[in-house]
Amino acid sequence: MTKMSKYLSRKIKYITVFAMGAVVFVHSYNFSDNFLSETTRIKEGFNGAAMFEYFFSNGLCRFAVPMFFILSGFLFYYSYENTVKGYLKKLKKRAFSLLTPYVIWVVLSGALITALTFAPFFGELDIVKEKAFDPAHFYLYFLSPAAFPLWYIQQLIIFTIISPLIFVLVKYTRGFILIPLGVLWAIDFNYIINFGGLFQFSIGAAFAILAKSRQIIRRDNRLQTVLVSLVWIGLSLTNTFLAALTGEDTVISVIMTVIYKLNEVVGVMAMWLIFDHIAKRISDRKGFIIAATHIFFVYAMHEPLLHLCFQTALKQGASMPAHLALYICLPLSIGAVCIGVSMAMRKNCRKVHKLFTGGK
Repeated sequence: MTKMSKYLSRKIKYITVFAMGAVVFVHSYNFSDNFLSETTRIKEGFNGAAMFEYFFSNGLCRFAVPMFFILSGFLFYYSYENTVKGYLKKLKKRAFSLLTPYVIWVVLSGALITALTFAPFFGELDIVKEKAFDPAHFYLYFLSPAAFPLWYIQQLIIFTIISPLIFVLVKYTRGFILIPLGVLWAIDFNYIINFGGLFQFSIGAAFAILAKSRQIIRRDNRLQTVLVSLVWIGLSLTNTFLAALTGEDTVISVIMTVIYKLNEVVGVMAMWLIFDHIAKRISDRKGFIIAATHIFFVYAMHEPLLHLCFQTALKQGASMPAHLALYICLPLSIGAVCIGVSMAMRKNCRKVHKLFTGGK
Protein backbone atom coordinates (compact mmCIF):
# COMPACT_ATOMS: atom_id res chain seq x y z
CA MET A 1 0.00 0.00 0.00
CA THR A 2 1.42 3.39 -0.98
CA LYS A 3 1.50 5.83 1.88
CA MET A 4 -0.49 8.98 1.21
CA SER A 5 1.67 12.10 1.04
CA LYS A 6 1.41 14.63 3.83
CA TYR A 7 0.47 17.30 1.31
CA LEU A 8 -2.42 15.30 -0.16
CA SER A 9 -3.70 14.32 3.29
CA ARG A 10 -3.62 17.94 4.44
CA LYS A 11 -5.27 19.18 1.26
CA ILE A 12 -8.15 16.70 1.60
CA LYS A 13 -8.64 17.61 5.27
CA TYR A 14 -9.00 21.33 4.62
CA ILE A 15 -11.11 20.96 1.49
CA THR A 16 -13.62 19.09 3.66
CA VAL A 17 -13.78 22.05 6.03
CA PHE A 18 -14.71 24.41 3.19
CA ALA A 19 -17.09 21.84 1.70
CA MET A 20 -18.88 21.48 5.05
CA GLY A 21 -19.24 25.24 5.27
CA ALA A 22 -20.71 25.19 1.76
CA VAL A 23 -23.24 22.51 2.79
CA VAL A 24 -24.43 24.71 5.67
CA PHE A 25 -24.88 27.66 3.31
CA VAL A 26 -26.79 25.47 0.82
CA HIS A 27 -29.29 24.85 3.62
CA SER A 28 -29.35 28.54 4.60
CA TYR A 29 -31.30 29.83 1.60
CA ASN A 30 -34.26 31.47 3.32
CA PHE A 31 -36.68 32.61 0.62
CA SER A 32 -39.83 30.84 -0.60
CA ASP A 33 -38.41 27.51 -1.80
CA ASN A 34 -35.75 26.85 0.80
CA PHE A 35 -35.23 23.17 -0.05
CA LEU A 36 -33.21 23.80 -3.19
CA SER A 37 -32.95 21.53 -6.21
CA GLU A 38 -31.48 21.91 -9.68
CA THR A 39 -34.66 23.46 -11.11
CA THR A 40 -35.77 25.54 -8.11
CA ARG A 41 -37.05 28.94 -9.23
CA ILE A 42 -36.71 32.19 -7.36
CA LYS A 43 -40.38 32.96 -6.74
CA GLU A 44 -39.48 36.53 -5.79
CA GLY A 45 -38.23 37.08 -9.36
CA PHE A 46 -35.38 39.51 -9.92
CA ASN A 47 -34.97 40.24 -6.25
CA GLY A 48 -31.39 41.23 -5.39
CA ALA A 49 -31.28 39.54 -1.99
CA ALA A 50 -32.86 36.29 -3.20
CA MET A 51 -30.56 36.17 -6.23
CA PHE A 52 -27.50 36.79 -4.06
CA GLU A 53 -28.43 33.87 -1.80
CA TYR A 54 -29.32 31.63 -4.75
CA PHE A 55 -26.01 32.39 -6.49
CA PHE A 56 -24.08 31.10 -3.50
CA SER A 57 -26.42 28.40 -2.15
CA ASN A 58 -27.52 26.82 -5.43
CA GLY A 59 -24.45 27.85 -7.40
CA LEU A 60 -20.99 28.15 -5.90
CA CYS A 61 -21.73 25.95 -2.88
CA ARG A 62 -23.01 23.03 -4.93
CA PHE A 63 -19.52 21.57 -5.37
CA ALA A 64 -19.69 20.32 -1.77
CA VAL A 65 -21.72 17.09 -1.95
CA PRO A 66 -19.97 15.75 -5.10
CA MET A 67 -16.64 16.61 -3.49
CA PHE A 68 -17.56 14.71 -0.33
CA PHE A 69 -18.58 11.62 -2.30
CA ILE A 70 -15.42 11.70 -4.43
CA LEU A 71 -13.17 12.10 -1.39
CA SER A 72 -15.09 9.39 0.48
CA GLY A 73 -14.61 6.97 -2.40
CA PHE A 74 -10.92 7.82 -2.67
CA LEU A 75 -10.25 7.41 1.06
CA PHE A 76 -12.33 4.22 1.29
CA TYR A 77 -10.45 2.43 -1.48
CA TYR A 78 -7.03 3.87 -0.74
CA SER A 79 -6.69 1.31 2.07
CA TYR A 80 -9.09 -1.31 0.68
CA GLU A 81 -8.19 -4.99 0.32
CA ASN A 82 -10.57 -6.91 -1.91
CA THR A 83 -10.59 -10.07 0.18
CA VAL A 84 -13.21 -11.54 2.48
CA LYS A 85 -11.08 -10.51 5.46
CA GLY A 86 -10.59 -6.99 4.09
CA TYR A 87 -14.31 -6.61 3.34
CA LEU A 88 -15.37 -7.79 6.81
CA LYS A 89 -12.84 -5.44 8.34
CA LYS A 90 -14.35 -2.51 6.43
CA LEU A 91 -17.88 -3.55 7.41
CA LYS A 92 -16.94 -3.68 11.07
CA LYS A 93 -15.22 -0.32 10.93
CA ARG A 94 -18.07 1.34 9.06
CA ALA A 95 -20.68 -0.12 11.41
CA PHE A 96 -19.07 2.02 14.09
CA SER A 97 -18.10 5.06 12.03
CA LEU A 98 -21.36 5.33 10.04
CA LEU A 99 -24.22 3.27 11.46
CA THR A 100 -23.72 4.16 15.14
CA PRO A 101 -23.72 7.96 14.70
CA TYR A 102 -26.52 7.66 12.13
CA VAL A 103 -28.85 6.01 14.65
CA ILE A 104 -27.88 8.45 17.42
CA TRP A 105 -28.49 11.58 15.34
CA VAL A 106 -31.72 10.24 13.79
CA VAL A 107 -33.13 9.67 17.28
CA LEU A 108 -31.90 13.00 18.68
CA SER A 109 -33.13 15.12 15.77
CA GLY A 110 -36.46 13.29 15.70
CA ALA A 111 -36.91 13.70 19.44
CA LEU A 112 -36.27 17.44 19.15
CA ILE A 113 -38.76 17.94 16.33
CA THR A 114 -41.39 15.73 17.99
CA ALA A 115 -41.05 17.63 21.28
CA LEU A 116 -41.56 20.91 19.41
CA THR A 117 -44.93 19.72 18.07
CA PHE A 118 -46.30 20.35 21.57
CA ALA A 119 -44.99 23.93 21.65
CA PRO A 120 -47.62 26.47 20.53
CA PHE A 121 -45.31 28.56 18.34
CA PHE A 122 -42.83 25.98 17.04
CA GLY A 123 -45.57 23.45 16.28
CA GLU A 124 -46.71 25.64 13.39
CA LEU A 125 -43.34 25.68 11.63
CA ASP A 126 -43.18 23.78 8.32
CA ILE A 127 -40.18 21.66 9.26
CA VAL A 128 -41.86 20.57 12.51
CA LYS A 129 -45.03 19.54 10.69
CA GLU A 130 -43.08 17.65 8.02
CA LYS A 131 -40.51 15.87 10.18
CA ALA A 132 -42.34 15.01 13.41
CA PHE A 133 -42.31 11.36 14.42
CA ASP A 134 -45.28 9.32 13.21
CA PRO A 135 -45.64 5.98 15.08
CA ALA A 136 -47.76 4.58 12.26
CA HIS A 137 -44.81 4.94 9.86
CA PHE A 138 -41.91 4.11 12.14
CA TYR A 139 -39.60 2.98 9.32
CA LEU A 140 -39.89 6.40 7.65
CA TYR A 141 -38.44 7.89 10.83
CA PHE A 142 -35.10 6.28 9.92
CA LEU A 143 -35.40 6.54 6.14
CA SER A 144 -36.25 10.24 6.15
CA PRO A 145 -34.81 11.69 9.37
CA ALA A 146 -35.41 15.18 10.72
CA ALA A 147 -31.69 15.80 10.31
CA PHE A 148 -32.10 15.41 6.56
CA PRO A 149 -28.37 15.72 5.65
CA LEU A 150 -28.02 12.21 7.10
CA TRP A 151 -29.11 10.89 3.68
CA TYR A 152 -25.42 11.13 2.82
CA ILE A 153 -24.52 8.57 5.52
CA GLN A 154 -27.39 6.36 4.30
CA GLN A 155 -25.74 6.22 0.90
CA LEU A 156 -22.26 5.60 2.30
CA ILE A 157 -23.65 2.63 4.24
CA ILE A 158 -25.08 1.20 1.00
CA PHE A 159 -21.81 1.83 -0.86
CA THR A 160 -19.91 0.04 1.91
CA ILE A 161 -22.16 -3.00 1.57
CA ILE A 162 -21.63 -3.16 -2.20
CA SER A 163 -17.97 -2.07 -2.06
CA PRO A 164 -16.57 -5.35 -3.50
CA LEU A 165 -18.83 -4.91 -6.54
CA ILE A 166 -17.71 -1.30 -7.00
CA PHE A 167 -14.07 -2.39 -6.71
CA VAL A 168 -14.43 -5.13 -9.34
CA LEU A 169 -16.35 -2.91 -11.76
CA VAL A 170 -13.90 -0.02 -11.46
CA LYS A 171 -10.75 -2.15 -11.63
CA TYR A 172 -11.68 -4.61 -14.34
CA THR A 173 -13.37 -2.11 -16.64
CA ARG A 174 -10.38 0.23 -16.13
CA GLY A 175 -12.80 2.92 -15.03
CA PHE A 176 -15.17 2.66 -18.01
CA ILE A 177 -18.00 1.80 -15.60
CA LEU A 178 -18.03 5.53 -14.89
CA ILE A 179 -19.65 6.15 -18.28
CA PRO A 180 -23.00 4.40 -17.59
CA LEU A 181 -22.93 5.69 -14.01
CA GLY A 182 -22.40 9.20 -15.38
CA VAL A 183 -25.43 8.79 -17.64
CA LEU A 184 -27.58 7.72 -14.67
CA TRP A 185 -26.32 10.76 -12.75
CA ALA A 186 -27.09 13.05 -15.69
CA ILE A 187 -30.70 11.85 -15.98
CA ASP A 188 -31.23 11.87 -12.19
CA PHE A 189 -32.06 8.19 -11.99
CA ASN A 190 -32.43 7.22 -8.34
CA TYR A 191 -33.97 4.15 -6.77
CA ILE A 192 -32.82 3.37 -3.22
CA ILE A 193 -29.29 4.12 -4.43
CA ASN A 194 -28.47 7.72 -5.25
CA PHE A 195 -26.71 7.13 -8.57
CA GLY A 196 -25.24 10.61 -8.56
CA GLY A 197 -23.55 9.78 -5.28
CA LEU A 198 -22.50 6.34 -6.60
CA PHE A 199 -21.01 7.95 -9.72
CA GLN A 200 -19.00 10.42 -7.65
CA PHE A 201 -17.98 7.80 -5.06
CA SER A 202 -16.78 5.61 -7.94
CA ILE A 203 -14.73 8.48 -9.37
CA GLY A 204 -12.91 8.64 -6.05
CA ALA A 205 -12.56 4.85 -6.11
CA ALA A 206 -11.04 5.02 -9.61
CA PHE A 207 -8.40 7.52 -8.47
CA ALA A 208 -7.52 5.29 -5.51
CA ILE A 209 -7.51 1.98 -7.40
CA LEU A 210 -6.10 3.02 -10.76
CA ALA A 211 -3.93 6.04 -10.02
CA LYS A 212 -2.75 5.45 -6.46
CA SER A 213 0.86 4.69 -7.36
CA ARG A 214 1.43 8.09 -8.91
CA GLN A 215 -0.66 9.98 -6.35
CA ILE A 216 -2.85 12.91 -7.23
CA ILE A 217 -0.73 15.42 -9.10
CA ARG A 218 -0.36 18.88 -7.65
CA ARG A 219 -1.00 21.63 -10.19
CA ASP A 220 0.16 25.12 -9.28
CA ASN A 221 -1.08 26.54 -12.57
CA ARG A 222 -2.55 29.94 -11.78
CA LEU A 223 -3.95 30.56 -15.27
CA GLN A 224 -5.73 27.20 -15.29
CA THR A 225 -7.12 27.86 -11.81
CA VAL A 226 -8.37 31.33 -12.78
CA LEU A 227 -10.01 30.12 -16.01
CA VAL A 228 -11.78 27.18 -14.37
CA SER A 229 -12.92 29.42 -11.49
CA LEU A 230 -14.32 32.01 -13.94
CA VAL A 231 -16.30 29.31 -15.75
CA TRP A 232 -17.62 28.13 -12.36
CA ILE A 233 -18.75 31.66 -11.45
CA GLY A 234 -20.25 32.15 -14.91
CA LEU A 235 -22.32 28.98 -14.69
CA SER A 236 -23.59 29.93 -11.22
CA LEU A 237 -24.55 33.42 -12.42
CA THR A 238 -26.33 32.07 -15.50
CA ASN A 239 -28.43 29.64 -13.49
CA THR A 240 -29.29 32.36 -10.99
CA PHE A 241 -30.69 34.61 -13.73
CA LEU A 242 -32.60 31.72 -15.32
CA ALA A 243 -34.07 30.85 -11.91
CA ALA A 244 -35.33 34.42 -11.52
CA LEU A 245 -37.38 34.22 -14.73
CA THR A 246 -41.10 33.91 -14.10
CA GLY A 247 -43.11 30.90 -15.19
CA GLU A 248 -42.39 27.16 -15.21
CA ASP A 249 -41.04 26.86 -18.74
CA THR A 250 -39.90 23.27 -19.45
CA VAL A 251 -37.10 24.33 -21.79
CA ILE A 252 -35.64 26.64 -19.15
CA SER A 253 -35.87 23.85 -16.56
CA VAL A 254 -33.90 21.52 -18.86
CA ILE A 255 -31.27 24.20 -19.47
CA MET A 256 -31.01 24.84 -15.73
CA THR A 257 -30.51 21.11 -15.09
CA VAL A 258 -27.68 20.92 -17.64
CA ILE A 259 -25.97 24.01 -16.24
CA TYR A 260 -26.43 22.74 -12.68
CA LYS A 261 -24.70 19.45 -13.55
CA LEU A 262 -21.86 21.26 -15.32
CA ASN A 263 -21.57 23.59 -12.37
CA GLU A 264 -21.05 20.65 -10.00
CA VAL A 265 -18.25 19.25 -12.16
CA VAL A 266 -16.50 22.57 -12.72
CA GLY A 267 -16.96 23.53 -9.06
CA VAL A 268 -15.18 20.37 -7.88
CA MET A 269 -12.34 21.04 -10.36
CA ALA A 270 -12.07 24.67 -9.30
CA MET A 271 -11.93 23.93 -5.58
CA TRP A 272 -9.34 21.20 -6.09
CA LEU A 273 -7.14 23.61 -8.09
CA ILE A 274 -7.68 26.53 -5.71
CA PHE A 275 -6.45 24.51 -2.75
CA ASP A 276 -3.11 23.91 -4.46
CA HIS A 277 -2.53 27.63 -3.98
CA ILE A 278 -3.88 28.08 -0.45
CA ALA A 279 -3.34 24.75 1.35
CA LYS A 280 0.05 25.73 2.75
CA ARG A 281 -1.20 29.12 3.93
CA ILE A 282 -4.02 27.70 6.05
CA SER A 283 -2.35 24.51 7.29
CA ASP A 284 -1.11 26.02 10.54
CA ARG A 285 -4.12 28.23 11.27
CA LYS A 286 -5.64 27.26 14.58
CA GLY A 287 -9.19 27.96 13.40
CA PHE A 288 -8.92 25.47 10.52
CA ILE A 289 -7.38 22.84 12.78
CA ILE A 290 -10.28 23.20 15.25
CA ALA A 291 -12.89 23.18 12.46
CA ALA A 292 -11.36 20.07 10.89
CA THR A 293 -11.38 18.28 14.25
CA HIS A 294 -15.04 19.01 15.00
CA ILE A 295 -16.51 19.07 11.50
CA PHE A 296 -18.74 16.01 12.03
CA PHE A 297 -20.81 17.82 14.64
CA VAL A 298 -21.40 20.66 12.17
CA TYR A 299 -22.63 18.12 9.62
CA ALA A 300 -24.88 16.16 11.99
CA MET A 301 -26.16 18.98 14.19
CA HIS A 302 -26.73 21.99 11.92
CA GLU A 303 -30.06 20.61 10.75
CA PRO A 304 -32.83 20.87 11.77
CA LEU A 305 -31.47 23.71 13.98
CA LEU A 306 -30.80 25.95 11.00
CA HIS A 307 -34.30 25.61 9.54
CA LEU A 308 -35.90 25.99 12.96
CA CYS A 309 -34.04 29.25 13.53
CA PHE A 310 -34.67 30.95 10.22
CA GLN A 311 -38.29 29.78 9.95
CA THR A 312 -38.88 31.17 13.44
CA ALA A 313 -37.18 34.46 12.58
CA LEU A 314 -39.10 34.86 9.31
CA LYS A 315 -42.51 33.58 10.42
CA GLN A 316 -43.97 37.06 10.68
CA GLY A 317 -42.20 38.30 7.55
CA ALA A 318 -38.97 40.24 7.19
CA SER A 319 -37.29 42.85 5.03
CA MET A 320 -34.70 41.98 2.40
CA PRO A 321 -31.81 43.22 4.60
CA ALA A 322 -33.11 40.95 7.38
CA HIS A 323 -33.09 37.97 5.00
CA LEU A 324 -29.50 38.71 4.03
CA ALA A 325 -28.39 39.28 7.61
CA LEU A 326 -29.86 35.90 8.60
CA TYR A 327 -28.26 34.26 5.59
CA ILE A 328 -24.80 35.47 6.55
CA CYS A 329 -24.95 35.38 10.35
CA LEU A 330 -27.09 32.33 11.12
CA PRO A 331 -24.91 29.65 9.44
CA LEU A 332 -21.78 31.07 11.07
CA SER A 333 -23.50 31.15 14.47
CA ILE A 334 -24.93 27.62 14.14
CA GLY A 335 -21.54 26.34 12.98
CA ALA A 336 -19.84 27.94 15.98
CA VAL A 337 -22.42 26.42 18.36
CA CYS A 338 -21.93 22.96 16.82
CA ILE A 339 -18.15 23.21 17.16
CA GLY A 340 -18.52 24.49 20.73
CA VAL A 341 -20.76 21.58 21.73
CA SER A 342 -18.36 19.12 20.11
CA MET A 343 -15.36 20.65 21.90
CA ALA A 344 -17.12 20.54 25.28
CA MET A 345 -18.28 16.94 24.80
CA ARG A 346 -14.86 15.81 23.60
CA LYS A 347 -13.20 17.41 26.59
CA ASN A 348 -15.61 16.11 29.24
CA CYS A 349 -17.14 12.94 27.72
CA ARG A 350 -14.64 11.64 25.18
CA LYS A 351 -16.22 8.18 24.92
CA VAL A 352 -19.68 9.65 24.28
CA HIS A 353 -18.19 12.04 21.72
CA LYS A 354 -16.61 9.07 19.97
CA LEU A 355 -20.00 7.39 19.68
CA PHE A 356 -21.64 10.56 18.36
CA THR A 357 -18.98 10.99 15.67
CA GLY A 358 -18.09 7.39 14.90
CA GLY A 359 -14.56 8.09 16.06
CA LYS A 360 -14.04 10.97 13.63
